[in-house]
Amino acid sequence: MNKITDNNYTLPLIEALSPHELFVSGANKPLLITGVDVNGNKGDYVVKFRSAERMSNEASMRELLAAFIAGQMEIKAVAPVIVNISQAFVDLLVGNSAWKYANKSLGLNYGSEYIKGYSTIPISQSLNNQQLKYAQMIFAFDVMIQNPDRTFNKPNMLTDGNEIVIFDHELAFGFIFDIFKNSKPWEIRSPDLEWINKHCLLQKINGSAFDFDEFSQRFDNLGERFWDTAWNLIPPEWRSDQFNIIKQHLSAICENKNGFILELKKLMS
Repeated sequence: MNKITDNNYTLPLIEALSPHELFVSGANKPLLITGVDVNGNKGDYVVKFRSAERMSNEASMRELLAAFIAGQMEIKAVAPVIVNISQAFVDLLVGNSAWKYANKSLGLNYGSEYIKGYSTIPISQSLNNQQLKYAQMIFAFDVMIQNPDRTFNKPNMLTDGNEIVIFDHELAFGFIFDIFKNSKPWEIRSPDLEWINKHCLLQKINGSAFDFDEFSQRFDNLGERFWDTAWNLIPPEWRSDQFNIIKQHLSAICENKNGFILELKKLMS
């Protein structure tokens, strides 16, 4: 996806038209749909209903914000969309197990473009040279946003054999739930190592050469213009105080990026 600060960036608003496959393996039971944008262009999208197990207005905001951050840092992620669920669409789901989620999710829901030709990355296999550079960026990104939800059982990554594209970030920004906040967010604390060491990519990238300087430069993309634009793009009913907590935490990392890079070097060596 493009950076949200690009002049030509728009966040598509999609009207759900017809349901297709329900992804039963996902905790949130996302649904593949066909929808239409405001210009009349049809496409296929994956929608995560607000009433699903781990979803809510705030979780939808976290999903959207994580996608924005990934795009701003030039990390491959599924392109986000906003999906409007109408009563007419819900009526099409009668008899479908997705009905109970859709029926309680009228209005705006988080969605993403459905990308064809990609499949879940086989985490038991080694990465090729093309995939390695994507994997390194993804690991560093997950550490930055404290995303514990990329595991061996659920890698939340798609690949075409070369690129790796990420998705599913409703559990990201784990620091917002900390009782004792980290006063130095650029430093990795011992409790963080518990989920970091379970990250499905860590063993695959350890010891591989990585351009930390180039990654460090990408923090400069997360300035005030980015945060202002992100806030304005988030549907008002999804906004919460979590946004400012996330902004303050990541801004502190950006302001102390050299310290954070040192932490990454320890983890990835």
